[in-house]
Amino acid sequence: MTDTSSRDLAIGIDIGGTKIKCGIVDGSGNVIGTPRETPTNAYGPREKIVASILELLNEMLSQVPDSRLRGIGIGCSGPIDINTGTILECNTLPTMHHYPLKHIIELTTCKKVCMNNDANAMMFGEAVWGAGRGKSSILGITLGTGCGCAFINDGKIWCGYTGNAGEIWQAPYRDSFIEDYVSGPGLARMYKASTGREADGKEIAERARAGETEALKVFDEFADGLVFALSWTLNLVDPEAVIIGGSVVDSSDLFIPRVTEKLPKYLTREAAEHINILCAGLGNNSGYIGAAALMFEDK
Repeated sequence: MTDTSSRDLAIGIDIGGTKIKCGIVDGSGNVIGTPRETPTNAYGPREKIVASILELLNEMLSQVPDSRLRGIGIGCSGPIDINTGTILECNTLPTMHHYPLKHIIELTTCKKVCMNNDANAMMFGEAVWGAGRGKSSILGITLGTGCGCAFINDGKIWCGYTGNAGEIWQAPYRDSFIEDYVSGPGLARMYKASTGREADGKEIAERARAGETEALKVFDEFADGLVFALSWTLNLVDPEAVIIGGSVVDSSDLFIPRVTEKLPKYLTREAAEHINILCAGLGNNSGYIGAAALMFEDK
């Protein structure tokens, strides 16, 4: 990371399948002013999604003097082409396939833009300013509208040969993909399959805390899927810490204990003895703070 003072500012924007959140962050990771968010309306026309993004960015730009602005960092649901900033065939943004978002934002705002997938951005922010600060390496798992993964080693994002390292959502699990079990929609799907009733992740968590048997079983299934994903990824990279982020982390009390209990069985003894599972330290702001952190990264 560059040695920056708090007078340097960056705008971060987190683009997910459910909502878009934007804020201003200084070189020490402090949020400046009031962040804004808006629904993504992911199945709507791409023109409307881009208009929502630009509306948020323009509001933030009006609050930042050009002399203090490093640029705009974007964390976006993947997969994306990180070299060109083009959204590829992203399941959670189905109308944005092959859209050159970085180019459009640079062209429209006349500002420098850095773009990476949302899991990488979020966990980069956690490595610099959040729960992973001071850790030599972290494996990050984001649990929200989708399931993402990131690996940060010695302060650098591991992007892989094609820029798509960490796209574990499509990995096979049971009769489908891991994301169908380990995500907010996954919770809702499993709950409906078990009960015939519809509920979102927050409602299912409330019912589980109230002792509802079906809701508790769904969180057990969720935890089992997360153990599966973690066992493979941890055995591959052997990080100093694991950080769990995303909206589902608000329900971590319902699945982390089971994960902590079951995961060591699938790791080497040395890794199991040193496993360190943490919840994201930047809370609900971690997405756009991490995106802003991209602007403070040494290139």
